[in-house]
Amino acid sequence: MPELYSLHRLTVAAPGEALFAALSAAIAGLSRHQARQAVSAGLVKVGGARVLEPKHVLGATAAVECDLRHGIKKPFLAKVHDDVGPAEKPFTILYEDSSLVVVDKAAGIISAPTQSGERGHVPELLRRAMRKRGRDIHHIGVVHRLDKDTSGCLCFALTRTAQRLIAAQFAAHSAGRVYRCIVGGQPRKDADTLSGRIAHGKFGRRVLLRDEPHADDEDMRDDEQDDERDDEDEREEDDDGDDRGDDRRSRHRSPGDAVRGKESITHFKVLRRFQRDSELEVTLETGRTHQIRVTLAAIGCPVLGDRVYGFRGADRRIRPGDKPPPRPPRLMLHAHRLSLDHPLTGERLTVEAPVPAVFVEFVRQLM
Repeated sequence: MPELYSLHRLTVAAPGEALFAALSAAIAGLSRHQARQAVSAGLVKVGGARVLEPKHVLGATAAVECDLRHGIKKPFLAKVHDDVGPAEKPFTILYEDSSLVVVDKAAGIISAPTQSGERGHVPELLRRAMRKRGRDIHHIGVVHRLDKDTSGCLCFALTRTAQRLIAAQFAAHSAGRVYRCIVGGQPRKDADTLSGRIAHGKFGRRVLLRDEPHADDEDMRDDEQDDERDDEDEREEDDDGDDRGDDRRSRHRSPGDAVRGKESITHFKVLRRFQRDSELEVTLETGRTHQIRVTLAAIGCPVLGDRVYGFRGADRRIRPGDKPPPRPPRLMLHAHRLSLDHPLTGERLTVEAPVPAVFVEFVRQLM
């Protein structure tokens, strides 16, 4: 075999350089593309810890091991066992070391154990996948969650110390979380900050309580009146209590709401506008249950595919004679980027989960 296909143990002095670029420069015959593939395939360790992010930034001096003895494989993808569901790729590992792991969770997979004991959650599948690769993990600590139907970056701590330090960052809102989503409707502003308090509404839904009126409130008044009439009809026809009322709407706080809910701050900017819909980048300053979904629904721009806070009944965006819009294949919400201070080194770690192909295809249909 050529010398390229061997076990390479290197001492790399390339502070601030991306891992894949440093590998390509250090190993003769290894292209930058091949170096990316090798890292993504789990063939590279830095300081004894496997790294799966090609753009991992190196420190002053790094001990790097790159195992090319069996060639360069495709990126590692965890497989679901037959007894936990039909999905083939519940997650992809984006970054891994001795302290934490960040995965790209697929939509439809539970992010953490539930009280009901439902199987097939990410920690269970992650433990199995790592065991198959020869790494026995004794602790997988949940530090934050994603809704079942949301895809993207999800972090787990691999030691109790790391769990405590990372969880503290989420509690202090210093961990960065950036989402991509496709919403129904057109926000009035190209960028805005939406704040209020998220409280429990009826039947397990959340409601956003706002101190001040928002520019989009005027556009929603007629819809809210229509919803109230629809709700009266539903209460007469339905006995299952699944009243979709105005809990997905926002309303202004009254004195009795002073202690209700938790502070919610959401920033968004419009990336693209389509005929009826919009693609947004959303940054969370706080992290509340259903925060993005509740907040965007509150300004009349619900995330497409949202069966709880989304459009109900006839879609009021469609006018007589309009061509029906494409049907969203899933909840169009993706956790695109996660940033936090590494619990061991203190350095800022940023991991990105690529926008899913289903998003790209749906956007193509909207254009």
